[in-house]
Amino acid sequence: MADVYVIHSSEDNDKTSVIVELLEEHWNVWWDDQLVGNFAFEIEKELPQSKCAVVVWSADACKSPLVRDEVRIADELGIPIIPVRVDGSSLPYPYGGLSTVNFSAWDGANTHAAFRQLVRKIATKVPRRVPPVRPQTAPSLRLSLPTVFLSVSSHETQLVPLEAVKALRVFGAPTILISAYDLLPGRRPKGIIAELRQIRRNGGFVLVDSGNYEATRREDSSWTPDLFAEAMKGIPHDWAYCFDVMKPSLKPDVAVREIVAAIERDRAASKHVLPIVHAPRKRLSGYDVQGLPYVVKEVASQTSAPLVAVAERELGSGIIERAKTVRRIRQELDKLPSYLPLHILGTGNPWSIAILTAAGADSFDGLEWCRMVIDRDTHRLNHYQHFDFFAFQASLADSPVTVSALSDDKVAYAGRVAFHNLDYYREFAADLAQAAHERRMEAFLVGMMGRASTKQIREAVPGLFA
Repeated sequence: MADVYVIHSSEDNDKTSVIVELLEEHWNVWWDDQLVGNFAFEIEKELPQSKCAVVVWSADACKSPLVRDEVRIADELGIPIIPVRVDGSSLPYPYGGLSTVNFSAWDGANTHAAFRQLVRKIATKVPRRVPPVRPQTAPSLRLSLPTVFLSVSSHETQLVPLEAVKALRVFGAPTILISAYDLLPGRRPKGIIAELRQIRRNGGFVLVDSGNYEATRREDSSWTPDLFAEAMKGIPHDWAYCFDVMKPSLKPDVAVREIVAAIERDRAASKHVLPIVHAPRKRLSGYDVQGLPYVVKEVASQTSAPLVAVAERELGSGIIERAKTVRRIRQELDKLPSYLPLHILGTGNPWSIAILTAAGADSFDGLEWCRMVIDRDTHRLNHYQHFDFFAFQASLADSPVTVSALSDDKVAYAGRVAFHNLDYYREFAADLAQAAHERRMEAFLVGMMGRASTKQIREAVPGLFA
């Protein structure tokens, strides 16, 4: 029994074979290239069992009595018909009124807008059997996956934004996140634009956050989308998050419209805007995550975003509940035509990063590198002043910047801690990516957390390591 039955003219075999091959990444597909035996018998057997019929219409297909007969049979059986027009030919009567997908400019790629539209249409009728696999790099983002962004903020860190950006530039950090709140003219650190520009020249990726984290923590109600747009002027960056809809509607479809409108508004501030999706607050406490996966998927679909973000603190009370929510979001995102990376805002704890990667998240950002000190042996975070106990680890670091900082009188204590942490996170990110793509996240977590903790998370979140 096929999920998708493809009808076509034999004159279009070459193009049809490419379409079938790509569709088979998601569904069981039947077409007559596989036919053995009596043509009419096989059609009468296969077509009634199919859940959807994709018709490859061309000038040759329009003239083919066999193609028209197959389409008529599918129509009589009530099988959903999705026409794909591969040239300028009009669909024959009575199928001209069907919504079609225009493949006349298709380049044969599964990332092309026409193919993505076809997959979306099929997915509304037939659930995908095979979810897309996390790619090694994110399309349109030049980011390896999974990845960890080192965050920069003026709120509750040991390094002020300019010092933090300088440290990241000197170390050669590949991915950084900086807050638009700290880039507003009037409080924008002198020299920070030059530093960001140099990071990008060196191949680094600069992501700008909306600034609502800082505004919320400082109880600054004056921070608005207009100020966000003002802060973005002249800032070297690759992508920026939209100015969040912090209190979305409890009605999922209304929330989708609110967030999509925010994306459209903020494209005046940056050509490359990414959505942030917040969960609505419950009446007493906590967040309502039931509708969150649907909203995330719909926002990603309607904006054609290359990545979508959610806030970790809104995914549940503990890491187990958060991992379950991320799995539900990933299951929804996997209904889209191609793999869509999920970013978790405010996650710098290595244990959390690893667990949520296993659950289906792809990128993270956190201030832990300039707020805590990491113990490389246990992957645990400690108080900043406890670096004295871990300085020997820094002396054994792979990075010459980290090693030399220990004996450089010009580098303050906070700087030495930061370089120690940066060396750890670079190695951690590389090991995480390798484990994720080799599908050995369970072993990776055992090495970090131990067998008991990994067993607990495996039993609490079924399918986490599937």
